[in-house]
Parts: sequence; structure tokens; C-alpha cells
Amino acid sequence: MTSRVKWLLISVFFSAALAGGTAWLVTDWTLHRHGEGHAHDHAPTDLHAWMHEHLDITPEQHEKLEPLEAEFEKLRVTLKDEVRLADVSLAQTIRDPQMNEAAMNEALERLNKAQGALQRATLEHFFVMKRYLRPAQAAKLLEWTHDSLTRD
Repeated sequence: MTSRVKWLLISVFFSAALAGGTAWLVTDWTLHRHGEGHAHDHAPTDLHAWMHEHLDITPEQHEKLEPLEAEFEKLRVTLKDEVRLADVSLAQTIRDPQMNEAAMNEALERLNKAQGALQRATLEHFFVMKRYLRPAQAAKLLEWTHDSLTRD
């Protein structure tokens, strides 16, 4: 392998690792640690607690949202595990002395798919929950989601 190809592969690896880490951190923070330094200045908390604290969820809404939250949490854990396994696979591929571009691309594709699936599931979950909220509540949830994704 030429020096140029090695540098290219190393650059792609570190770019993918950085992107993967960033996607994981944003998703994890969005769901569970959103709060510190946030524009709304609420305490660090998870989405479920935030919703009850800031959206004035009625008992009827809670009854409808609770099963959705439980179902999503199971899916989120599964998808986070897939991202973690894809990260490990990519790391092992990079360390392999027989590494080639095809193997690295395959490992990167696996990681990208896992990250994309987690992000898509998270956003789909927000939109499913939105159906059970009053317009003002839905607007606050969408603002929270937007701010979570654009926070420095």
C-alpha cells in the first residue's frame, strides 16, 4: 500500500470515528442529558421527565405516551448497541494488518447505517409523540428537539 493510500485510509477512519462519536453523543445527550446550558435553562434530565416538567402532560396523554416511551427505550438500547458494535468493528478493521479499502468501506457503511437508524428512530419517535400533544406542547417539543440538535 502506498503512503498516500495509507494516509487516505487513516484520514477516512478518523473522520468516520469523529462523525460516529459525534452522532452518538448528540443522540445520547438529546435523549438523556439535555439541559445544562440549554437556552431554556432547565436541569439535566431525560426526555420523559422533561416532557412532564415542561409540557404539562395530562394523565390521559401520559397513559398514551407511556407505552410509546417504553417501546422506544427498548429500540434505542438495541440501536445504540448496534452503533457500538459497528464502532468496534471499524476499529478492528483499522488495526488489521491486512486491512484494505473494501473492508474499511464495509465497516464504515455498517457504522453509518447504525447511526442513521438511531437518528431516524429518534426523530420518528418525536413525531409519533407529537400526535398526542396539544399544538402548544408539540411546538415546545419541536423547539427542544431543534435546540438539542443544534446545540454547540
